[in-house]
Amino acid sequence: MGEPFGYGPAVGSTRPKTITIERLPKPAALYGRALSGLVKRRREASLPPLRFVRPAVTLEEAAIDHYARVCGFIPEQGMPFTFPHLLAFPLHLLMLTDPAFPWPALGLVHLANSVHLRKPLDAGDVLRVEVEFGALLKHDKGQAFVLHSRLYRRGEAVWDGDSVYLKRAIRAQGDPLAPLDIDGDALTRQARWQLPPQLGRDYAKASGDYNPIHLTALSARALGFPRAIAHGMWTLARAASALQPPKRLASAVISGEFKLPMLLPGEASLWTASPLATARELEVRDVAGAKPHLRGRFQWTLQ
Repeated sequence: MGEPFGYGPAVGSTRPKTITIERLPKPAALYGRALSGLVKRRREASLPPLRFVRPAVTLEEAAIDHYARVCGFIPEQGMPFTFPHLLAFPLHLLMLTDPAFPWPALGLVHLANSVHLRKPLDAGDVLRVEVEFGALLKHDKGQAFVLHSRLYRRGEAVWDGDSVYLKRAIRAQGDPLAPLDIDGDALTRQARWQLPPQLGRDYAKASGDYNPIHLTALSARALGFPRAIAHGMWTLARAASALQPPKRLASAVISGEFKLPMLLPGEASLWTASPLATARELEVRDVAGAKPHLRGRFQWTLQ
């Protein structure tokens, strides 16, 4: 099974300093850190050698069930394999609001994300969560970079993810950001989704991602959007839930690039092709099938 994206550590990086997080700040405090760091002096594109760790995090059944309902997973599919991203996300916010991080967290664009389930997971599992910066990548609109997330159970790697973010309008360094190679003409419509106005708030409650661009039209307009937009990670998870067979996974990889924002309320359509019996190429498009919101690839093995 292929690796998600496969971006390695930052070139020339030193051994990261490990910071253990025993107790997470509340979401309001995390976003307060983002607002307080809105203005930073212009710095060179250099990512701090930091590793943030939550040493023992339990997969809680109530939180899993809430997330599954919001993202469309059914009980027969087992624990949603995208769910562990939620364990790493607060550490992402801590990394992006750390004083050593060179740019304001607000205004960063979430370009792409991958998730790799290495071993089956269940409610009650206790995991070690690690997050650190990865490579700097060139993008035609600015500087992209990677955040690596790694989860371990009793010392064994069981899940990891790569999140790619963009700081716009600055000179970029690093290797070019490689796009997913998907044959869009081979895709056919599989589903049509209704996106209710409260979708962003529902996913925020399930995930802890309270970015104001997702919550209300008013808060989204303050940040340059005409209405609230759906979370990219909801869109990736919703595609995964629609394409996963009604069985538990032994392993899985899903990689997705976030394209045009998906306005709420609204409609969207899921388009897929099947290069293998256990693989799908996919796009989430507008309801007419003309404009892409997400482009991705999903591959799995069943238990």
